[in-house]
Amino acid sequence: MTLCGEGRVASVQSSFPAQKGDLYLIAPGTTHDYGTARQSEEWEILWVHFHPPTSWLELLRWPELAPGIRRLQIGDGDEIEAAFREVIRRSISTGPLRPAFGLNALERLLLLCEASRPTGSGVLDERIRGAIEYIHTHLAESLSLSDLSRLCHLSDSRFSHLFRDLVGLPPKQYVLVQRLQRAQSLLNRTSMGIAEIAAEVGMDPFYLSLRFKRETAHSPRQYRANLANRIED
Repeated sequence: MTLCGEGRVASVQSSFPAQKGDLYLIAPGTTHDYGTARQSEEWEILWVHFHPPTSWLELLRWPELAPGIRRLQIGDGDEIEAAFREVIRRSISTGPLRPAFGLNALERLLLLCEASRPTGSGVLDERIRGAIEYIHTHLAESLSLSDLSRLCHLSDSRFSHLFRDLVGLPPKQYVLVQRLQRAQSLLNRTSMGIAEIAAEVGMDPFYLSLRFKRETAHSPRQYRANLANRIED
């Protein structure tokens, strides 16, 4: 969210201005660049990285400027700015409930953003909604592109295009994000072994460790050990 000054957010083909009251959403894996606009002396922003629960997806269907890049222009956004600052405050707080408080604050922020939009602007296609629900209840299975597109009665290419357009991620990447999120949740809430967690989320244990470390900078075992130390502190 731009607070003052002017920035730019660029995709492979185009560049877009970021001015006071502009909020940008950038999907994971999107090739992009951003920074202070040449004609501006400053660009002050608030930002947060997150992986959304399925129930939030309709809140993230802002107008799309380029593949993976969406923008919401809110004008006078004092309430939204205050909500954004609360997200940041919660994210740097301490205690075992910090993630839950942070997600709660972030959901409120997104709801305020949605409330600033025209009514009915964020309806998710029922076929894609069905595919998302299927993914979340069948993470231990293979979940191939062909299986998901067949579930929606669409061709592979049409399903992929529609899914990315509505969700902001390609189906394969979305499945991976959900598997890693589920694995992180199981590490947080259970004493299951890494191999058990890998089976639960449909991944090979070695591949799970590799991707988890790439996303969090820690292996699953290191992550669990760090979590235990924080709770003790």
